[in-house]
Amino acid sequence: MVEMKSSHSAARRHATSHELPGPGWPAGTVLSRVIFTAEPAGERRIVAELPAPLAKRAIALPPECHDPAALEVMAIPCEEPEAGGLTDAARNWVGSGSQTVTFQGAILIWGNGRSAALAAAGRLPALEAVLAEVAFFESDLQGIEHQLAEIWPELEKDAGPAFEFDERFNRLRPKLEARFAQVMSLRARVTRLLPAVLTPHVYPPTLASQVNERLRERLRLRHRLEMIQDQLEVFERVYDTCAERASDYRANRRGHTLEMLIIVILVAQLMLALFEILTRAKV
Repeated sequence: MVEMKSSHSAARRHATSHELPGPGWPAGTVLSRVIFTAEPAGERRIVAELPAPLAKRAIALPPECHDPAALEVMAIPCEEPEAGGLTDAARNWVGSGSQTVTFQGAILIWGNGRSAALAAAGRLPALEAVLAEVAFFESDLQGIEHQLAEIWPELEKDAGPAFEFDERFNRLRPKLEARFAQVMSLRARVTRLLPAVLTPHVYPPTLASQVNERLRERLRLRHRLEMIQDQLEVFERVYDTCAERASDYRANRRGHTLEMLIIVILVAQLMLALFEILTRAKV
């Protein structure tokens, strides 16, 4: 029964494997292109189920599908990864700037959009899942960091309405609302990431859980999340104040409009009364 399940799993892995980049890789090496989606997997192989509340899974695309945003993961079965220059070949494939983690005879190499796992065949599925999960965290964090860096100059311009709001800034209210919505969207993304990234250590520890922890430490995911939270607090404070000032300005303007309308009505009534008095006097 175990052999049938293992062979079925291997068949699914090869059904979603892509052509290897050049010869020389050990038999059983699998190159997968992985995307992250909330859609059902169907017949596609699930590489990893991301923890709640992300509600996404890493899915290996069929060979005929090409997605430029997909993560490439190469699973290389080997008992001695350092032998025969296999690790160097994997580093060259991942590309320049790659980082390496070695743990209990397994080697994981990751870079920009590519990752490789070298270990005994039975360990590879769990290590693939770790690489996919951490790659998602890293990619999402990078996206948040880049968006925050882009809107910092806008924050400096928007500090004025947070102090004093007038008609000049009222014309900019749609832009302020859009930036406030963007900050809230980033806050929601960070809130979804927090429980996944800050998951406590698994007990009893496994190879996958320990490698996962090392990768998170190497990529400084916890520290970067704390920095992002600090930045978001500044953005939220400024745009919350802008929202209060805008609300107060509009309320005051409506109040002034209502007061002017009442004054106009009173003046009109006074004019009518005066007209009636003058008319009666002539009679």
